[in-house]
Amino acid sequence: YLVPIPALPAARPWMDDGSCPPSQNWTEGQDETLRCSARGNPPPHLECTRDGEPFPAGVLRPVTRAHAGTYHCQATNPLGTAVRSVTVWVHCEWGQRSGGVWGGPRGTVRAQ
Repeated sequence: YLVPIPALPAARPWMDDGSCPPSQNWTEGQDETLRCSARGNPPPHLECTRDGEPFPAGVLRPVTRAHAGTYHCQATNPLGTAVRSVTVWVHCEWGQRSGGVWGGPRGTVRAQ
């Protein structure tokens, strides 16, 4: 016999600090991915961009200093849209004894 399975209630897209952390630390030369996902019902379509160019979340890629900056992620389904900004900091080395961080909304650099 068949057992009815209740449908999940419809829900507009949403993202939080757990599913789409607003600040992410990457290391130059390592493989990293933009961590961002969205929930909703029906499942939302997620699109992330940087400077207006697509930058898919969840795709592993080798990191360079050029990846530092702010990314915008937008999740959409028929019930609405959710938007989050994600700042990626890229940790890098300058020489053998000093380290630093590239990143932030303005691409700033700070020594450690």
